[in-house]
Amino acid sequence: MFASRPGDRFRARGVLAVAACLALTGGACASRDAAPAASGSLSLAALAGTPWTLVSLGGQPLPPGARPPTAALDGARVFGFGGCNRYTGPVEERSSGAITIGSLAVTKMACPSPAMEVEDRYLAVLGRATQYVLAGGRLVLSRSASELVFERPAP
Repeated sequence: MFASRPGDRFRARGVLAVAACLALTGGACASRDAAPAASGSLSLAALAGTPWTLVSLGGQPLPPGARPPTAALDGARVFGFGGCNRYTGPVEERSSGAITIGSLAVTKMACPSPAMEVEDRYLAVLGRATQYVLAGGRLVLSRSASELVFERPAP
């Protein structure tokens, strides 16, 4: 057994707290032109607690007047606002950069155009997403040619 000095336990906690803060905020300082994160370093756990706002749906900007969908990850769950309704569902990380999103539970409010059209397209692409990457401060969820591009909201 190793002998410890009286302040070692608190010093270790402080170092862990600083490391956690740097890990959680490091991406916020990344350049928008930065390369995607290395496949071995990205995990859903690192993205937990960060709200994301959709900026591009299938390679297109959102239509004028549409309220942007949002997404957040919390362990084994993805949840947010779809453009009209709230949603939640299971997400599983198969490997770094690879995910499976299960059936989504969605509230059932009706909304005027373009909210319903945006939500329908958003939830369809989200439910089929199989890959994720963090590139230049943007989160991209995709499958084949369909992709959702998110940014962190401005402070």
